[in-house]
Amino acid sequence: MKQVLCVLVFLVGHFSMAQVQVAPDTSKAPKPMVLDKKTYKMDIPKGWRIQDNCQENLCSLLSPTDTLSYIDRFVDNINVTVDKLPSANYTVDKYAQFSITYLPSVVKNFKVIEKKKLKPNVYMVTYKGEKSGYAQTWRQYYYVKNAKVFIVTFACETEKYAYYKDIVEPYLNSFKLK
Repeated sequence: MKQVLCVLVFLVGHFSMAQVQVAPDTSKAPKPMVLDKKTYKMDIPKGWRIQDNCQENLCSLLSPTDTLSYIDRFVDNINVTVDKLPSANYTVDKYAQFSITYLPSVVKNFKVIEKKKLKPNVYMVTYKGEKSGYAQTWRQYYYVKNAKVFIVTFACETEKYAYYKDIVEPYLNSFKLK
């Protein structure tokens, strides 16, 4: 009986110490990688990489291969595109409407899932359709500043969107204009 009690005391003490040892040291937590350009910056999801030839006006962040399906042929991505607007008084609302009108010409079976103005100069549109042989879902943010539109787009296969949405959203929300 004493042996069983000793083993029990040892195990309780061992597991208590293990809990203390496993507690993460947040003071040494690695900072996220940042895409830092002249006019904007954005956190990069862990494990993703910046595509070669990333420029101020067009830059892509590429996901690692996932294991959600047998063969992962589509590279989930976040793209940042910067374009000049037709005039200085071109609003984010006008740009969002233009985009929603234009997208059906490049996305087969285009369907808006959600659209919402987030701030006076920020608009979000989520849509789905088919492009390049894949059923895809996109979440796009339009930021208007200084007669330019900054378009931040997340793209993935539609069947994987529900999985990736919550993972990618904090990174999309980290986008800041300078």
